Amino acid sequence: MDDDVTAGAERPSAAPAASPAPPDETEGEAPAGALGRIRQRAGAMAEPLVGGASTAIEAAAQRVGELPAMRVRRIRRRGREPLPSLADLYPESRLARPVEVGLSSITADEIAGTAVGGGDQRGGDFLPLKPFRSMNWHARWQRLRKAQDSLAVLPPIDVVKYAGRYWVVDGHNRVALALYGGQQEIDASVVELIPPGGRRTEPIVSLEAQVEAARPMRTRAAVEGTDDPPT
Repeated sequence: MDDDVTAGAERPSAAPAASPAPPDETEGEAPAGALGRIRQRAGAMAEPLVGGASTAIEAAAQRVGELPAMRVRRIRRRGREPLPSLADLYPESRLARPVEVGLSSITADEIAGTAVGGGDQRGGDFLPLKPFRSMNWHARWQRLRKAQDSLAVLPPIDVVKYAGRYWVVDGHNRVALALYGGQQEIDASVVELIPPGGRRTEPIVSLEAQVEAARPMRTRAAVEGTDDPPT
């Protein structure tokens, strides 16, 4: 990964989360009789659920307390794998009905991949693979990094929602910038794809709310428009 990605990503983050206390190694005596067997069975069935929830909570806590260098290495590892493509994973999504939701703030971790062609030219960190990084792309990436460093408001990305995840139509580089910089949420213009017989899951954002949300972006002429190469 190029040094410019590292420089753009080295931002301070929260202190590492404290290690969880060790589990209690003592086990209580099993209750006797039929009632005891029922309680034991219920406890055994609940253990996977509790364990899974604990693992998810622990992973989230570790990510919040993740150091910048650790985050960069983790995202770089993602960049070694191809970026998932909506059309490849869900070919039936072509039959879905698009419903415009409006501007929303979405979690960066909920963005699963790309909804446009050229996904095989990008890594899982949403950046182009090195053979596809043109001079034009490098200049565009530098402008985005400078805008982020100056705390400028970047235009929202364009995404579609399908199968409970978001897929990028325009804004792959801005997603990469958010991932490397430890940004938890990103502004997005959302269109939900409703499969045949399915129902909408996203609430429709009012026009007034969209106008208000777009107000800080009107003066961003220097960085407005697509940040992705044409496909």
